[in-house]
Amino acid sequence: MKPAVVLRCPICDAVRALGGRRNEYSKQKLSSQAETHLRGHDLDEPKVAIRKYGIVSDATEIVVPSESHRRLPTKEWTGRDDTWLPDGALSGGERSQSASTSSVEVSSL
Repeated sequence: MKPAVVLRCPICDAVRALGGRRNEYSKQKLSSQAETHLRGHDLDEPKVAIRKYGIVSDATEIVVPSESHRRLPTKEWTGRDDTWLPDGALSGGERSQSASTSSVEVSSL
């Protein structure tokens, strides 16, 4: 089983997974990941700050089987419809493409 931290953009619904546990990432590191993505949305600075805070606050730690970890969007932000995430990986229990994922652990932090 391998952990990952899932970030979701509230504007375009893209997702990004970072390998490791949530406590391994400072808020500044997560904010940097969010800000890099948000630059593409042509937002003014106050809106970037608000959205960035939301992305970091909603970061979710998941633990998936090692063979499923490589399917996560770890290299870049990817549209939710174009990637695999385990069921329940995002807040609110929203569903995404997946196979049976009964062995997935989800923790919102």
